[in-house]
Amino acid sequence: MTVSFGFRRSRRSRAARRGRVLAGAVLAGLAVAGCAAPGGGASAHNDVDRCAAVLPLASEVVHGKGTLSLVRPINKRDVDAITREAGVASPPAAPLTKQPVASPSPADASIPRACLIVYRGDYPAGSIPSALPPAVSGQYALIVAWVRRPALYRVLVTNSLPTSAKRSWWHF
Repeated sequence: MTVSFGFRRSRRSRAARRGRVLAGAVLAGLAVAGCAAPGGGASAHNDVDRCAAVLPLASEVVHGKGTLSLVRPINKRDVDAITREAGVASPPAAPLTKQPVASPSPADASIPRACLIVYRGDYPAGSIPSALPPAVSGQYALIVAWVRRPALYRVLVTNSLPTSAKRSWWHF
């Protein structure tokens, strides 16, 4: 009669347990390193974070109505293209609210000059006084705002989202 105390089984189970613990630790380390890396999941380098300073301003423009649909940095050329696509024949020569002139600091290098914020909702004619074209109702409010010193640049109301605004950025 042979008596087995299970040494082989316990050695195998200990080795398997160590392997699982080691694999779990490696995966956890990779997840933490990936989130902390620049551009990683937990970093502050995405477009919404860079445009966060103007989100309260945009919400005030639409009087807190509607659903936030899109947030992204934008340049003047794109603003003009979106304005034309929204049905405004010629963009206004001067912004609605001028941005104060200030010398750029190195800390502001990653901050965009302007951001596009799009809200989807019911915007009857006259509900947004500074909207272009004037006295037009629509489903979308497109707000362009200065970021470094938050100020309104341009507001458009339209029934369809212009194609140049639909680029793959932060859609909600």
